[in-house]
Amino acid sequence: MAITADSYNQPSVPSRFQSARQGLLALKTVVQQPAAREEVSFEARYGSRIKFSSQPLYASRPIYVTRDRFEDRDVTEERNVYETRPVYTQRAVYETKVTGTRDISGFASAATAGLDEKADFSVQVDGAAASTVKFTGTNIAVTSNGVTQNFAYTAMAGSFQTALTSALGSIDHVEAQIGAGGKLILSTDNAQSLTLAEVPNGFLDVSGTALDKLGFVAGQTTAQQTGTVSEQTGTEEVLTGTETVVVGSERVKVGSEQVETGKQSYVNGSQLVEDGFESVIVGYDRVVVAGAADNLELRTKQVSLRQTLAKLVTAAQKDLSASGAVGLRVAEGISTILTMLGSEEALTGDKIESAVRRLDQARGAYMASIGAGQAASGNLFSMTA
Repeated sequence: MAITADSYNQPSVPSRFQSARQGLLALKTVVQQPAAREEVSFEARYGSRIKFSSQPLYASRPIYVTRDRFEDRDVTEERNVYETRPVYTQRAVYETKVTGTRDISGFASAATAGLDEKADFSVQVDGAAASTVKFTGTNIAVTSNGVTQNFAYTAMAGSFQTALTSALGSIDHVEAQIGAGGKLILSTDNAQSLTLAEVPNGFLDVSGTALDKLGFVAGQTTAQQTGTVSEQTGTEEVLTGTETVVVGSERVKVGSEQVETGKQSYVNGSQLVEDGFESVIVGYDRVVVAGAADNLELRTKQVSLRQTLAKLVTAAQKDLSASGAVGLRVAEGISTILTMLGSEEALTGDKIESAVRRLDQARGAYMASIGAGQAASGNLFSMTA
Protein backbone atom coordinates (compact mmCIF):
# COMPACT_ATOMS: atom_id res chain seq x y z
CA MET A 1 0.00 0.00 0.00
CA ALA A 2 1.29 3.52 -1.00
CA ILE A 3 2.09 6.17 1.60
CA THR A 4 -0.78 8.68 1.53
CA ALA A 5 -0.79 12.39 2.18
CA ASP A 6 -2.72 11.79 5.36
CA SER A 7 0.03 9.60 6.79
CA TYR A 8 2.72 12.10 5.66
CA ASN A 9 0.92 14.87 7.45
CA GLN A 10 1.54 13.12 10.77
CA PRO A 11 3.23 16.03 12.56
CA SER A 12 5.83 13.89 14.46
CA VAL A 13 7.53 12.16 11.47
CA PRO A 14 9.31 15.11 9.72
CA SER A 15 10.33 16.69 12.97
CA ARG A 16 11.73 13.45 14.19
CA PHE A 17 13.77 12.91 11.05
CA GLN A 18 15.17 16.41 11.53
CA SER A 19 15.94 15.83 15.20
CA ALA A 20 17.63 12.52 14.37
CA ARG A 21 19.83 14.17 11.70
CA GLN A 22 20.87 16.96 14.09
CA GLY A 23 21.66 14.41 16.78
CA LEU A 24 23.93 12.42 14.42
CA LEU A 25 25.83 15.56 13.43
CA ALA A 26 26.21 16.56 17.09
CA LEU A 27 27.50 13.07 17.92
CA LYS A 28 29.99 13.30 15.07
CA THR A 29 31.32 16.53 16.57
CA VAL A 30 31.78 14.92 19.97
CA VAL A 31 33.43 11.79 18.54
CA GLN A 32 35.91 13.81 16.52
CA GLN A 33 37.08 15.81 19.55
CA PRO A 34 40.62 14.86 20.50
CA ALA A 35 40.50 12.37 23.45
CA ALA A 36 42.13 13.46 26.62
CA ARG A 37 45.05 11.34 27.69
CA GLU A 38 44.40 9.22 30.69
CA GLU A 39 47.08 8.16 33.10
CA VAL A 40 46.06 5.01 34.88
CA SER A 41 47.65 3.41 37.98
CA PHE A 42 46.73 0.48 40.16
CA GLU A 43 46.48 0.70 43.92
CA ALA A 44 46.45 -2.26 46.26
CA ARG A 45 43.21 -2.95 48.08
CA TYR A 46 43.67 -4.20 51.63
CA GLY A 47 41.51 -6.34 53.87
CA SER A 48 41.78 -7.67 57.44
CA ARG A 49 42.14 -11.29 58.41
CA ILE A 50 42.79 -13.26 61.59
CA LYS A 51 46.45 -13.86 62.32
CA PHE A 52 47.40 -17.24 63.75
CA SER A 53 50.48 -18.33 65.60
CA SER A 54 51.75 -21.71 66.62
CA GLN A 55 51.93 -22.50 70.32
CA PRO A 56 53.17 -25.66 72.05
CA LEU A 57 50.53 -28.04 73.38
CA TYR A 58 51.30 -29.34 76.85
CA ALA A 59 50.17 -32.48 78.63
CA SER A 60 50.68 -33.73 82.16
CA ARG A 61 52.11 -37.07 83.24
CA PRO A 62 52.94 -38.55 86.64
CA ILE A 63 56.47 -38.79 88.07
CA TYR A 64 57.33 -42.10 89.71
CA VAL A 65 60.14 -43.22 92.01
CA THR A 66 61.01 -46.71 93.16
CA ARG A 67 60.73 -47.28 96.90
CA ASP A 68 61.39 -50.27 99.09
CA ARG A 69 58.26 -51.85 100.47
CA PHE A 70 58.31 -52.95 104.09
CA GLU A 71 55.91 -54.70 106.38
CA ASP A 72 55.79 -55.13 110.15
CA ARG A 73 56.14 -58.66 111.44
CA ASP A 74 55.82 -60.02 114.94
CA VAL A 75 58.93 -61.24 116.73
CA THR A 76 58.03 -64.36 118.70
CA GLU A 77 59.66 -66.82 121.04
CA GLU A 78 58.72 -70.13 122.56
CA ARG A 79 57.99 -70.09 126.27
CA ASN A 80 57.08 -72.77 128.81
CA VAL A 81 53.52 -72.71 130.05
CA TYR A 82 53.08 -73.37 133.75
CA GLU A 83 50.00 -73.98 135.79
CA THR A 84 49.59 -73.36 139.52
CA ARG A 85 48.22 -76.42 141.21
CA PRO A 86 47.34 -77.00 144.92
CA VAL A 87 49.49 -79.33 147.03
CA TYR A 88 47.51 -81.65 149.33
CA THR A 89 48.46 -83.81 152.26
CA GLN A 90 46.44 -86.49 154.02
CA ARG A 91 45.28 -85.48 157.48
CA ALA A 92 43.63 -87.69 160.08
CA VAL A 93 40.09 -86.70 160.97
CA TYR A 94 39.19 -86.90 164.66
CA GLU A 95 35.82 -86.58 166.34
CA THR A 96 34.61 -86.50 169.95
CA LYS A 97 31.05 -87.84 170.14
CA VAL A 98 28.90 -89.29 172.91
CA THR A 99 25.71 -91.11 171.90
CA GLY A 100 23.04 -91.90 174.45
CA THR A 101 21.54 -95.27 174.76
CA ARG A 102 17.96 -94.27 175.50
CA ASP A 103 15.21 -93.21 173.03
CA ILE A 104 13.90 -89.95 174.39
CA SER A 105 11.92 -88.87 171.29
CA GLY A 106 8.60 -89.86 172.79
CA PHE A 107 8.88 -87.93 176.09
CA ALA A 108 6.81 -84.77 176.46
CA SER A 109 8.67 -83.51 179.54
CA ALA A 110 11.54 -84.21 181.89
CA ALA A 111 9.15 -85.83 184.32
CA THR A 112 7.82 -88.31 181.73
CA ALA A 113 11.46 -89.12 180.90
CA GLY A 114 11.94 -90.06 184.57
CA LEU A 115 13.96 -87.03 185.54
CA ASP A 116 13.50 -85.81 189.07
CA GLU A 117 12.70 -82.22 189.86
CA LYS A 118 15.97 -80.31 190.07
CA ALA A 119 17.92 -83.22 188.61
CA ASP A 120 21.17 -81.94 187.10
CA PHE A 121 24.53 -82.87 185.53
CA SER A 122 27.65 -81.03 184.29
CA VAL A 123 29.28 -80.79 180.86
CA GLN A 124 32.98 -79.82 180.48
CA VAL A 125 34.92 -79.29 177.21
CA ASP A 126 38.65 -79.91 177.57
CA GLY A 127 39.93 -77.82 180.51
CA ALA A 128 37.20 -75.17 180.36
CA ALA A 129 34.87 -74.54 183.30
CA ALA A 130 32.04 -77.03 183.54
CA SER A 131 28.49 -75.97 182.70
CA THR A 132 25.54 -77.20 184.77
CA VAL A 133 22.27 -78.42 183.22
CA LYS A 134 19.24 -78.54 185.58
CA PHE A 135 15.65 -79.68 184.97
CA THR A 136 12.82 -77.87 186.82
CA GLY A 137 9.19 -78.16 185.84
CA THR A 138 8.94 -77.23 182.12
CA ASN A 139 12.25 -75.45 182.05
CA ILE A 140 15.84 -76.44 181.39
CA ALA A 141 18.46 -74.10 182.91
CA VAL A 142 22.07 -74.00 181.71
CA THR A 143 24.64 -72.19 183.87
CA SER A 144 28.02 -71.41 182.26
CA ASN A 145 30.62 -69.17 183.83
CA GLY A 146 28.06 -67.96 186.39
CA VAL A 147 25.46 -67.04 183.72
CA THR A 148 22.21 -68.99 183.58
CA GLN A 149 20.03 -69.41 180.44
CA ASN A 150 16.55 -70.89 180.65
CA PHE A 151 15.03 -72.94 177.82
CA ALA A 152 11.27 -73.41 178.41
CA TYR A 153 9.08 -75.95 176.64
CA THR A 154 5.51 -77.15 176.70
CA ALA A 155 4.57 -80.58 177.84
CA MET A 156 4.21 -82.20 174.47
CA ALA A 157 6.26 -84.52 172.33
CA GLY A 158 8.93 -82.71 170.35
CA SER A 159 8.98 -79.56 172.43
CA PHE A 160 10.98 -81.22 175.20
CA GLN A 161 13.56 -82.62 172.78
CA THR A 162 13.96 -79.25 171.04
CA ALA A 163 14.50 -77.44 174.34
CA LEU A 164 16.98 -80.12 175.46
CA THR A 165 19.16 -79.92 172.30
CA SER A 166 19.01 -76.13 172.37
CA ALA A 167 20.10 -75.99 176.01
CA LEU A 168 23.03 -78.39 175.50
CA GLY A 169 24.00 -76.64 172.24
CA SER A 170 24.27 -73.30 174.03
CA ILE A 171 27.39 -74.57 175.83
CA ASP A 172 30.58 -73.39 174.06
CA HIS A 173 32.02 -75.92 171.58
CA VAL A 174 29.16 -78.41 172.22
CA GLU A 175 26.77 -79.64 169.58
CA ALA A 176 23.58 -81.60 170.44
CA GLN A 177 21.13 -83.46 168.23
CA ILE A 178 18.60 -86.31 168.25
CA GLY A 179 20.02 -89.12 166.18
CA ALA A 180 18.71 -92.41 164.90
CA GLY A 181 16.37 -94.19 167.23
CA GLY A 182 15.62 -90.99 169.15
CA LYS A 183 18.97 -91.16 170.93
CA LEU A 184 20.63 -87.93 172.15
CA ILE A 185 24.10 -87.26 170.61
CA LEU A 186 26.64 -84.83 172.05
CA SER A 187 29.87 -83.80 170.26
CA THR A 188 32.52 -81.06 170.29
CA ASP A 189 33.12 -78.81 167.32
CA ASN A 190 36.89 -79.38 167.17
CA ALA A 191 37.32 -82.88 168.62
CA GLN A 192 37.94 -81.54 172.13
CA SER A 193 37.46 -83.95 174.99
CA LEU A 194 34.00 -84.02 176.54
CA THR A 195 33.40 -84.81 180.23
CA LEU A 196 29.92 -85.61 181.68
CA ALA A 197 29.53 -85.71 185.45
CA GLU A 198 26.86 -85.91 188.11
CA VAL A 199 26.40 -82.81 190.27
CA PRO A 200 26.26 -83.51 193.99
CA ASN A 201 22.91 -82.72 195.56
CA GLY A 202 22.63 -79.70 197.78
CA PHE A 203 20.73 -79.23 201.03
CA LEU A 204 17.28 -80.65 200.83
CA ASP A 205 17.96 -81.81 197.22
CA VAL A 206 16.71 -85.35 197.00
CA SER A 207 16.79 -85.64 193.20
CA GLY A 208 18.32 -88.67 191.60
CA THR A 209 20.87 -88.91 188.83
CA ALA A 210 20.01 -87.34 185.49
CA LEU A 211 22.63 -88.91 183.19
CA ASP A 212 21.20 -92.40 183.17
CA LYS A 213 17.70 -91.05 182.33
CA LEU A 214 19.21 -89.57 179.14
CA GLY A 215 21.17 -92.72 178.32
CA PHE A 216 24.59 -91.35 179.29
CA VAL A 217 27.29 -92.50 181.69
CA ALA A 218 29.47 -90.11 183.66
CA GLY A 219 33.01 -89.91 182.35
CA GLN A 220 35.35 -88.32 179.84
CA THR A 221 35.19 -88.99 176.10
CA THR A 222 38.28 -88.14 173.98
CA ALA A 223 38.66 -87.64 170.26
CA GLN A 224 38.68 -90.71 168.06
CA GLN A 225 39.99 -90.86 164.43
CA THR A 226 37.12 -91.35 162.10
CA GLY A 227 39.03 -91.15 158.81
CA THR A 228 41.41 -89.01 156.75
CA VAL A 229 40.96 -85.95 154.57
CA SER A 230 43.06 -84.35 151.83
CA GLU A 231 44.07 -80.96 152.96
CA GLN A 232 45.76 -78.26 150.80
CA THR A 233 49.07 -77.30 152.26
CA GLY A 234 50.31 -75.03 149.46
CA THR A 235 50.70 -74.66 145.67
CA GLU A 236 53.23 -75.63 143.03
CA GLU A 237 54.02 -74.53 139.43
CA VAL A 238 53.60 -77.39 136.98
CA LEU A 239 54.89 -77.29 133.36
CA THR A 240 51.94 -78.02 131.12
CA GLY A 241 53.40 -77.19 127.68
CA THR A 242 54.83 -74.38 125.56
CA GLU A 243 53.40 -71.36 123.76
CA THR A 244 54.51 -68.88 121.12
CA VAL A 245 54.66 -65.40 122.58
CA VAL A 246 54.93 -62.11 120.67
CA VAL A 247 57.83 -60.20 122.24
CA GLY A 248 58.05 -57.32 119.76
CA SER A 249 57.90 -56.40 116.08
CA GLU A 250 60.34 -55.78 113.23
CA ARG A 251 60.21 -54.12 109.81
CA VAL A 252 61.05 -56.48 106.98
CA LYS A 253 61.74 -55.52 103.36
CA VAL A 254 59.36 -57.53 101.18
CA GLY A 255 59.94 -55.90 97.78
CA SER A 256 59.71 -52.57 95.95
CA GLU A 257 56.98 -50.46 94.41
CA GLN A 258 56.49 -47.53 92.04
CA VAL A 259 55.21 -44.50 93.90
CA GLU A 260 53.78 -41.38 92.26
CA THR A 261 55.55 -38.34 93.69
CA GLY A 262 54.17 -35.56 91.51
CA LYS A 263 53.29 -34.40 88.01
CA GLN A 264 55.33 -32.93 85.16
CA SER A 265 54.30 -31.02 82.04
CA TYR A 266 55.75 -31.93 78.65
CA VAL A 267 55.27 -30.72 75.06
CA ASN A 268 52.81 -33.04 73.39
CA GLY A 269 52.44 -31.21 70.05
CA SER A 270 51.46 -27.77 68.82
CA GLN A 271 48.31 -25.90 67.95
CA LEU A 272 47.31 -22.79 66.01
CA VAL A 273 45.74 -20.05 68.06
CA GLU A 274 44.35 -16.63 67.14
CA ASP A 275 46.98 -13.97 67.61
CA GLY A 276 45.15 -10.82 66.53
CA PHE A 277 44.46 -9.43 63.05
CA GLU A 278 46.68 -8.48 60.13
CA SER A 279 46.18 -6.37 56.98
CA VAL A 280 46.63 -8.22 53.66
CA ILE A 281 46.25 -7.31 49.94
CA VAL A 282 42.97 -8.71 48.63
CA GLY A 283 43.12 -7.11 45.12
CA TYR A 284 44.00 -3.99 43.08
CA ASP A 285 41.93 -0.97 42.06
CA ARG A 286 42.41 0.82 38.72
CA VAL A 287 42.92 4.52 39.38
CA VAL A 288 42.78 7.24 36.70
CA VAL A 289 45.31 9.87 37.74
CA ALA A 290 45.17 12.23 34.75
CA GLY A 291 42.42 13.41 32.27
CA ALA A 292 39.86 11.46 34.16
CA ALA A 293 37.28 14.28 34.30
CA ASP A 294 37.43 15.07 30.50
CA ASN A 295 37.06 11.45 29.37
CA LEU A 296 34.18 10.95 31.74
CA GLU A 297 32.35 13.94 30.29
CA LEU A 298 32.95 12.68 26.70
CA ARG A 299 31.56 9.26 27.48
CA THR A 300 28.57 10.78 29.22
CA LYS A 301 27.69 12.92 26.13
CA GLN A 302 28.19 10.00 23.79
CA VAL A 303 25.85 7.77 25.76
CA SER A 304 23.25 10.52 26.02
CA LEU A 305 23.33 11.17 22.23
CA ARG A 306 23.03 7.50 21.47
CA GLN A 307 19.98 7.22 23.68
CA THR A 308 18.37 10.30 22.14
CA LEU A 309 19.06 9.13 18.57
CA ALA A 310 17.78 5.67 19.35
CA LYS A 311 14.51 7.09 20.64
CA LEU A 312 14.10 9.31 17.55
CA VAL A 313 14.82 6.54 15.12
CA THR A 314 12.55 4.15 17.04
CA ALA A 315 9.74 6.70 16.81
CA ALA A 316 10.26 7.16 13.03
CA GLN A 317 10.38 3.41 12.54
CA LYS A 318 7.11 3.09 14.41
CA ASP A 319 5.45 5.73 12.24
CA LEU A 320 6.68 4.17 8.97
CA SER A 321 5.84 0.63 9.90
CA ALA A 322 2.13 1.43 9.41
CA SER A 323 2.61 2.88 5.84
CA GLY A 324 2.86 -0.24 3.72
CA ALA A 325 5.87 -1.74 1.97
CA VAL A 326 7.80 1.54 1.69
CA GLY A 327 7.34 2.19 5.36
CA LEU A 328 8.65 -1.24 6.17
CA ARG A 329 11.73 -0.76 4.00
CA VAL A 330 12.41 2.67 5.47
CA ALA A 331 12.13 1.07 8.95
CA GLU A 332 14.58 -1.63 7.95
CA GLY A 333 17.06 1.01 6.80
CA ILE A 334 16.76 2.95 10.02
CA SER A 335 17.31 -0.30 11.97
CA THR A 336 20.85 -0.51 10.57
CA ILE A 337 21.55 2.88 12.17
CA LEU A 338 20.23 1.58 15.51
CA THR A 339 22.49 -1.45 15.21
CA MET A 340 25.50 0.78 14.64
CA LEU A 341 24.61 2.99 17.64
CA GLY A 342 24.15 -0.08 19.89
CA SER A 343 27.39 -1.73 18.85
CA GLU A 344 30.30 -2.11 21.31
CA GLU A 345 32.71 -0.89 18.66
CA ALA A 346 33.97 2.65 18.92
CA LEU A 347 32.15 5.31 16.84
CA THR A 348 34.05 7.18 14.16
CA GLY A 349 33.24 10.21 12.06
CA ASP A 350 32.97 8.07 8.90
CA LYS A 351 30.46 5.75 10.48
CA ILE A 352 28.32 8.67 11.62
CA GLU A 353 28.46 10.31 8.11
CA SER A 354 27.29 7.01 6.58
CA ALA A 355 24.45 6.92 9.09
CA VAL A 356 23.48 10.54 8.14
CA ARG A 357 23.35 9.57 4.43
CA ARG A 358 21.19 6.56 5.18
CA LEU A 359 18.88 8.72 7.25
CA ASP A 360 18.61 11.25 4.37
CA GLN A 361 17.88 8.43 1.88
CA ALA A 362 15.15 7.14 4.19
CA ARG A 363 13.68 10.63 4.46
CA GLY A 364 13.89 11.09 0.70
CA ALA A 365 12.18 7.74 0.07
CA TYR A 366 9.60 8.70 2.58
CA MET A 367 8.95 12.04 0.83
CA ALA A 368 9.00 10.46 -2.68
CA SER A 369 6.52 7.85 -1.64
CA ILE A 370 4.20 10.61 -0.53
CA GLY A 371 4.55 12.48 -3.81
CA ALA A 372 4.13 9.42 -6.09
CA GLY A 373 1.27 8.06 -4.12
CA GLN A 374 2.34 4.54 -4.93
CA ALA A 375 4.59 1.94 -3.53
CA ALA A 376 8.30 2.55 -3.96
CA SER A 377 10.35 -0.12 -5.69
CA GLY A 378 13.98 -1.14 -5.48
CA ASN A 379 16.42 -0.93 -2.57
CA LEU A 380 16.19 2.45 -0.92
CA PHE A 381 19.50 1.85 0.87
CA SER A 382 21.67 0.50 -1.95
CA MET A 383 24.15 3.30 -1.35
CA THR A 384 27.36 2.07 0.20
CA ALA A 385 28.50 3.47 3.47
